[in-house]
Amino acid sequence: MLTYLSWVADAWDSIPTEDIKRSFKVCGITNEIDGSEDELIHCFKKEGQIPLGLEKLKEEAEKELINNVTELFEEIDLLQDEENGILSDDSIEFN
Repeated sequence: MLTYLSWVADAWDSIPTEDIKRSFKVCGITNEIDGSEDELIHCFKKEGQIPLGLEKLKEEAEKELINNVTELFEEIDLLQDEENGILSDDSIEFN
């Protein structure tokens, strides 16, 4: 068993670090969550299994962003400040 583990460790050590990092990115494992590296995902390439996947992923990300912004606006009670006597449109006078 130790012989096999040694072979695996030696093989792993022989792979350049950049190749290892790239292998995770093309699988979509360690990509940036902002979508800036989604084009690296292999299955979304023209010759990949899901050539329209990148387009669909971007559409869904945009929908999610719109939903998040909409939820934020729904949480804001625009009349609350007025009810509490805080009027952001009031002028400030200095003496």
